[in-house]
Formats: sequence, structure tokens, C-alpha cells
Amino acid sequence: MTLFTSKKEYIDHFRYELYDKCNDEAELEDYLNSQLCNLEKLTENISKDTFWEIFPEILGIDAKLNLLVELSTFEDFSKDEIIRIIENDYKNYFKELCGYDLSMETRHSIIFNVC
Repeated sequence: MTLFTSKKEYIDHFRYELYDKCNDEAELEDYLNSQLCNLEKLTENISKDTFWEIFPEILGIDAKLNLLVELSTFEDFSKDEIIRIIENDYKNYFKELCGYDLSMETRHSIIFNVC
């Protein structure tokens, strides 16, 4: 696991992971860029007053980016299917990552508060 200490390092990781895949597919490149643009807007506006509203959206973008990396390795899915799957599943990404079944109740944690 790579630790990062800046937004640039975080973004560079996804750009590196998706460089070849997104350069060949305009839909994935557009999707990646729209998520990174949304992330930029959200981080510009986060403050102690907006944290609880904005942080769940940032978690959602993080889930979408991680799913994009994971799903882009499957050649069986079209680019449209990848985006559709991401948009349908990103809210459950952390739940599944933590080993929860979708029907299970999660612990009271900010990590499961995804928008």
C-alpha cells in the first residue's frame, strides 16, 4: 500500500494506474477527468462548516476511482458497462472492502457514509 501526503500524490497515483487504459478510451478518460475535477472543487470548498457535507462526497469519488482502476483490468466489460457498474456500486465499495455482506449492518463509522 502506498501512503500519500498530498492531493497531487493521490491524483498522480490514479493517473499512473489508468494512463494506458484511459488514453485508449475517451469515455474512461472523460470519466476520470470529471471525477478529478469534482474532487478539486470539493477540496477547495471543504472547511469545518462544510466537512460533514463534503467528506462523504470525497469518499464517493475515492470509491469511484478505486473501482475504475479495478474494473479497467477486465476486458470483458465495455467502457460504458464499467462506468455503469461504478455508478451503481460505489456507495457499497467500502462496505465490501471491509468484508461486510451487502445485507449486513455496518459499524457507526464515517467510512460508510458515502455520497
